[in-house]
This record gives sequence, C-alpha cells and structure tokens, in this order.
Amino acid sequence: MKRLLLYVHFNKYNRVSSHVHYQLNQLRPLFSKIVFISNSSLSEEDQATLRAHQMVDCIVERENIGFDFAAWRDGMLYLGFEKVQQYDSVTLMNDTCFGPLWNMVPLYEEFEQDPTVDFWGMTNFRANKQFKEHIQSYFLSFSQKVVQSEAFQHFWMGIKNFTAVQDVIDNYETQVTTNLLDAGFRYRSVFDTVEEDTTGMLHPDFSYYNPTAILKHKVPFIKVKTIDANQHITPYLLQEIERTTTYPVELIVSHMSKVNFPDDKYLLARKYLKPAGEGKPLNGTVAVHLHVFYVDLLEEFLTAFKEFGFSYDLFITTDIEEKMNEIEAVLAANQVQGTIFVTGNIGRDVLPMLKLKEQLSHYDFIGHFHTKKSKEADFWAGESWRQELIEMLVKPANYILSHLEEQEDVGIVIADIPTFFRYNKIVDAYNEHRIAPAMNDLWQAMGLSKEIDFNQFHTFVMSYGTYVWFKYDALAPLFELHLTDKDVPAEPLPQNSILHAIERLLIYIAWDRNYDFRIAMNPTVLTPFVDNKLLNLRGDALPHTYVNFDHMGGIKGAIKYIFVGPARAVKYIVKRCLQKWKQQS
Repeated sequence: MKRLLLYVHFNKYNRVSSHVHYQLNQLRPLFSKIVFISNSSLSEEDQATLRAHQMVDCIVERENIGFDFAAWRDGMLYLGFEKVQQYDSVTLMNDTCFGPLWNMVPLYEEFEQDPTVDFWGMTNFRANKQFKEHIQSYFLSFSQKVVQSEAFQHFWMGIKNFTAVQDVIDNYETQVTTNLLDAGFRYRSVFDTVEEDTTGMLHPDFSYYNPTAILKHKVPFIKVKTIDANQHITPYLLQEIERTTTYPVELIVSHMSKVNFPDDKYLLARKYLKPAGEGKPLNGTVAVHLHVFYVDLLEEFLTAFKEFGFSYDLFITTDIEEKMNEIEAVLAANQVQGTIFVTGNIGRDVLPMLKLKEQLSHYDFIGHFHTKKSKEADFWAGESWRQELIEMLVKPANYILSHLEEQEDVGIVIADIPTFFRYNKIVDAYNEHRIAPAMNDLWQAMGLSKEIDFNQFHTFVMSYGTYVWFKYDALAPLFELHLTDKDVPAEPLPQNSILHAIERLLIYIAWDRNYDFRIAMNPTVLTPFVDNKLLNLRGDALPHTYVNFDHMGGIKGAIKYIFVGPARAVKYIVKRCLQKWKQQS
C-alpha cells in the first residue's frame, strides 16, 4: 500500500518534543511519504534531527493561522492534489496526542480490507443539539476513492484561516464527516462511542472526559489535553499505560513538564531518580564547588567525595583569608587538590558559586555543596539536614551524573525534602508567598522567555539548602546576572532574601531552558502519615477569625479588607434577593 501522512505540529515554545520523535518513528514503516507541517517555528537543530533520522520526507513551516485544518490544506497544496490522489490512502493527524500505545499495522490492515469503510478515525462524537455525529479530527484516514472525490477536494479547497478554535470545530471538524456521509461514503472508528454509556460523565466526549474507556478499548492515542484535564487520576493512567502497553511513559512526563509547569503534583512521583548501581563512566567534565564556612566540616565532605568514580576539579570558596591555611592543611592531609577562593561573607554559599562563573562555565556538570550548620538547633536541624543531603546527592553522585549524561532533557538533580522539614512545618504557604515577588523580579532580570507568575504558587519545589547537581547550561541565566555583594543583604540575613528566592528558582530556570529535573530520594523512610499529621493541624475546633494583615499586604491589605469585604457581602445579598424575587415572580 502506498500511504501518505500529513502530520501537523505545534509547540508554543517552538520545540519538537520527544514524544513526537517517538510517534513519527513508530509510524514511519506504515507510510511511503510523511509531510511534517509545523505551525510553529522550527530550530535548525530540530529540522536536522527530523531529517537525519528519516522521520519525515518533507518539512513545511507556516504561520499559526487556521489551526490544523488550514495546515492540512496547505500540506495538500504543497504536494498538489494530483499527487495526493495517487496514494492508496491519506492520513491526517497532529501531535496533540501521545502514542501509538499499540501496534497500528493491524488497524490499517483491518480498515483497508473492509469494503464498507471509506474513511476512519480513532474516536467519534455522538450527535447532540450542537453537533452532528463526526470523527474527532486528531486522526483521520481516507481511502483513495474518497480523496479522488469532488466532495473531498471541494471541502479542503474551501478551508479558511479562522482565528477562533470554535469556528474550526463548527465549520470543519464536525463537517468533514457530514460532507462525506452526504456524498455516500461510509466510516468507522476504532472506538465507536455513539452507544456507549455516559453515566457519570460531564460531557459525552470520551477522548477528553473518559481516558479509562480510551485505554479499555485500546485506542492507540491518548490526547495531551486529556492528561492535563484529568490530573487527579493521571498517576493511575500512567501506571495502566506502563502495565498494558510498551509505550515509554517518560515521554508523557517529559512533554507535560515542559509545556506546563515542571512540578505539578501528578508528575512528582515520576521525578524520583532511581538508584542504578555505580553508574557508567562519564565522558563529560565535572566541577565540584564547596563553600567552606565551617572548616571543621570540610573533612566530612572530602571523605564523601572519595566515593566519586569520576575525575573532578574541586573549587573551594570561603569567607576570610585566615581560613585558607586551615583549608589547605585539611586538603593536604586528605591528599586532595583544590583551588581556593576568598569570596567574603556576603551571599552565603550562593553568591560565591556565582562568582566562579568564569571557572564553572567550562564544565559539563557541576555539583554545589556547602558546610551546613544551624545555630538555632544544630544537631536536630543542621546535622540531620547536612548528613541527609550528603546521603542524597554526594554519595550517589556516580549514578546521578550518569543519568544527567544519558538524559539530554534532564538538567538538574535536587535532593528530596530532609526529614526535619517533614517533622516541622517550617516552610508554609504564607511565607512562600512573600518570597514570590523577588522570584518574579529575578525572572524578569534574567530575561527568561516562559511565562510564569510565582505569586500564583502556594509553594515551590526546591533543593533545601541549595545542594544540587546541574548542567551549566541549565542555570546559565543565573550566572549571567553577574550579581555582586551589593545585590545581597548583609548578615544576619533577612528571612525572605534574594538568596531564598534563588534557592526556589533553580528548577524553574532549568525549565525555561527546556530541561526537566529529577529528585534524589531520601534514604530515610518516613510514613506519609507524618505529613498528614503535620499539614492537618487545625489548632482548635472553632473556625479561625483572626486575620494577619502582614500576610495580606500590610496597611493596604487592611484597608482593602475593610472596604472590599463588606462591598462583596452587600453584592452577594442583593444578587441572592434578586434571584429569589425572579423565582417567586
């Protein structure tokens, strides 16, 4: 069979996701020709990858006007209808779905050998007051008889560049099936939903509202927006896909982490970096930055570094000249070479690392650590915190760096939450909200491209204490800020400083650079009941009426509370009274 695939791509960040590469590779054997039509700009690197691996035969770039239907039209015009008619079948699809979850060959053979099928798709939509019955447009396949028909060509030549999605749905997605049925053609779908039970569904769109049925009926594709819209059950969907198919679910995690925020709850369980032995030999270069404020803790780190199975260059920063001789003595006693810099007592461990931009920028992988203590509760907080971070990030560095090298789209590995922060509610939403404006300011200062408002976050995924492994490119914008001592408050550090903002920004900076993150698991196992107890403290049995205006904007917040609250109450009372009056009349 001589088959043609017109494949439409769109990515709001102008990237070609890994799930698209997988999709094209899986579909490639079915088609004689694949035309890749992109409604977003493609980098030279992405185009080269598509061509080098022979995933596609042609690439057509166009403006994002008219959505998928206008793009398919332009694909046909690019080839010319005379050539399009020469194919035994023409398939239209887009990259708005993950898959194929199952082998597509049997489906093509089944429908192509069925004389009662002129065109087919994955799922159909039952008729209702708004729409007629139709195949949903993320996958449509037409026989040569249909493609050569006047009805087919007339429909596609009449496609306009609508700017509203609903216009495309009303005029094209719902009409392509109707027009062909009126012309005497017949269709089937992999999952015929017309007679399916819709009990409990908000809407009879099975592809969107009932992903369980999609998997049950072995529909080869599951929509991207279905994953996003069903986040409450997505962890279980991923498990089911993993259990019943060979589809690599990490492609779903990767794409959703990049087009949405990387730390959505339903994704986090998939971000754990699973131990994998000693790791493979590294090809990349490694730098380790250790900020030594407490010299008495230096040997603890040097001992942990001995477990590294790779070569690395050690850069040590400290606050005052007097500590240099002590540090050199400890290095000599442990037969370790390192370059020492005196960076001052401003910026704790973070600013000293950023001051080493010229040195660190030459390395592929960088580890950042510091001699952590806590004067308030050194044993309970500082000791446990530091030791757990060493167990999570320093000792397992061999497989952490192996993973960073193997996974191109993973740019940073952070530590899981230390146990001290699970026994004690130190980080809370109110205080995190007060750090958000500084995070937004830094985001703007770095000139990052993805839109994000940290004021909308309740809390942030971060490496507590800023212990971290990363690819330099993943955090390059932070180094390019060229922060100085003047940009950071002096000690004692305020509770919500630029350093706290940077600590919370790391995975999001990497996200803007199109990198995902991974979490090194805490080897200390705590039951989730600890979190349940801590996060559900109600204080007393009565509702809280006390308002802390410091958390509501101070004086401005108090004034707003006085006027806006009563105004909304009056508005609500009037609205309800009018509703009751209308009902009675």
